[in-house]
Amino acid sequence: MDTDLLLKIARLMGLVGIGLLTVSSIGGALLAARTAQKLKWLKGQTFKYHRTLSLIGATLLFLHPFPMIVAHNITKLTVFSAFVPFFAPKQTLWISLGILAFYTLLIVTISSLRIKQLKREKWRLLHWGTYLFMALGLIHGIFISAEFRDGEMLELEEPQKILLLATAALALALPAYRAIVGRRRKLAVG
Repeated sequence: MDTDLLLKIARLMGLVGIGLLTVSSIGGALLAARTAQKLKWLKGQTFKYHRTLSLIGATLLFLHPFPMIVAHNITKLTVFSAFVPFFAPKQTLWISLGILAFYTLLIVTISSLRIKQLKREKWRLLHWGTYLFMALGLIHGIFISAEFRDGEMLELEEPQKILLLATAALALALPAYRAIVGRRRKLAVG
């Protein structure tokens, strides 16, 4: 298969995956802030949408490294260097941040699939890993070279980089929104 096509597929999987998880994160923030219950157009389905979008987005991101492994002649990635941080032969830091994001997302996903077997406090603590995943994953996506060229950073003429920067701004806004709503609720109760 054409290596340029493989890199495009990997990028598309990463962008769509992070996009779905961003939309899901909005739903999660609305659920946590108890705002979702007030949105009549969701008809009480926010959790269902949140979970479905999360699983589809996570699956795309879990598959994201494989086209790059197949495109080995450009990326120089092996299964080992694609899944063990700081062993990638090119763009080591940016790939390593993506690998750390991968494992953070894996922990969050497994904990969410096992939510009924976990104590609520433990699940909530693990689920906060979503914000760590978003930070690591977005830094990875923003700074890595789409063509795997060393020394190339933050090419703002690439549309996907602008999309990722906008996603990063939204990802930063979500915990702020949750904190503000939570503080208001505490003040109203207390």
